[in-house]
Amino acid sequence: MRTNSRIFRNTGLVSLGTLSSRLLGLIREMMMAWVFGTGGVGSAFVVAFTIPNLFRRLFGEGALSAAFIPSFIRIQKSEGDAAAWQLTRNVTSLLILILGSISFVGMLGCTYALAWEGLPPKVVDIFHSLRILLPYMIWICLAAITMGVLNAHRKFVVPAFAPCLLNVIWIAVLWGVGFFPGLSEEDKVELICWSILVAGILQFAVQLPPIRTLGYRRPEKIEPFAPEVKSVLRLMGPAALGAAIVQINVVMDRILAIWVADYGPLALSYSERLIYLPLGLFATALGTTLLPEFSDLVHENNREKIGRTLDQSLRVLMFVMIPAAVGLAGLATPIVSAVFERGEFDSTSTLVTSRALFFYAPGLIVFSASKIFIPLFYAHSDTRTPVMIGIVTVSANLSLNLLFILILPPGWKHAGLAMGTVLSSLIQVIILSLLAQKRFAHIHWKSIWNSWIRQALCCIPMLIGARAVYSLFSTWPQLIAVGLAILTAVILYGLSSLLLQCPELKELRNK
Repeated sequence: MRTNSRIFRNTGLVSLGTLSSRLLGLIREMMMAWVFGTGGVGSAFVVAFTIPNLFRRLFGEGALSAAFIPSFIRIQKSEGDAAAWQLTRNVTSLLILILGSISFVGMLGCTYALAWEGLPPKVVDIFHSLRILLPYMIWICLAAITMGVLNAHRKFVVPAFAPCLLNVIWIAVLWGVGFFPGLSEEDKVELICWSILVAGILQFAVQLPPIRTLGYRRPEKIEPFAPEVKSVLRLMGPAALGAAIVQINVVMDRILAIWVADYGPLALSYSERLIYLPLGLFATALGTTLLPEFSDLVHENNREKIGRTLDQSLRVLMFVMIPAAVGLAGLATPIVSAVFERGEFDSTSTLVTSRALFFYAPGLIVFSASKIFIPLFYAHSDTRTPVMIGIVTVSANLSLNLLFILILPPGWKHAGLAMGTVLSSLIQVIILSLLAQKRFAHIHWKSIWNSWIRQALCCIPMLIGARAVYSLFSTWPQLIAVGLAILTAVILYGLSSLLLQCPELKELRNK
């Protein structure tokens, strides 16, 4: 269990950084809501920001980490540190070449498109923001590769806290525009776009000093097309394709959302932010630390320990995510009102955002489960299988989204997009778990399901008590009433866990 203790200690470190980033992200979204409400200009920005995120996922973070970390660890162990650093330099140079070209062509395309007359205002707003945001993907992907190196060395703190810079700078700009009441919404969005670009540069820069302390030295030569780089690209290709499929689907969701209603993209964005808080706090952090751990266990061919790690991760993760999902769904409207309803964000904005949150909330369970299974496939250098499953998932998501747009009434269509995302992600997790059981390790599903059932039972008194407390204090300020309700939920869930003897409570406390 020593390995598992290390996993959860590292998860705690990553969680702290991720929690800081998520809390700052929540503050950022609160300020966005106050400044823009759920208006069309803000929604156009959300659509534009999704585009560089597509390439960030395509060439950075998940896809790159999935291919780079196992390759870095393998070369470091077999050929030494110098070869591993050479791989890092070569991959970085190729990344700059590819992303620089894409960014340049994209900016030219936006400039050419804006020269056309008669474009709808929404489209003009999207292209204006996109022209500034495209270079952001270069720097954030460079930050992703430095993050991969640090994670491969079990250095998780700086990479976990680096994303906080984006939110800090973004918040500072939103606060600053308040001193200039004459600024139009378009001007405010442009300032935000420039702040995002600066933040991307800084996220890369802050990770360079710890890289140097690990012994990094600039290699004498750069070989962006070396055989080792091609090996990384072969591994990265399917993962990048899978990420691209998912992100293209996200872009389509945003386009569908702004098509069904001007408020659609922002309502989904605000509700997603509330989902990402618990998701990033533990699930994303756990997935980050599991990839190098799984890579080591695969290298040792230790199937038994892989199975034990999966079992414990699934039980402990859901001990947090099941009550979080129930709480967000059961208190959706009060939470949205307490967090966002100020400034331009009115009661109508609360209504449409809480509807999206209600349908997104169960996604906490399936989104977090995927962050356990996918690193297992990546650690086995199997990036193709998640891609194939991703194609099925995206097809199901698009079909469900179109179905819900057709059958749901106005005011609910954007929420149908959230429901389609959750249901399609459930399909993905089911397929991943069945294949993981067949290929990699025996998963003790009986004990896992028993744990999940106990956790779900603990949610019954939790939700009843939380809603009762909120009703009792509903005339108080919203933040206080919701805070008391959440505190009650935590206490009742903890007490119920003790009564039902949930072992995960002790495991979390000991980690």
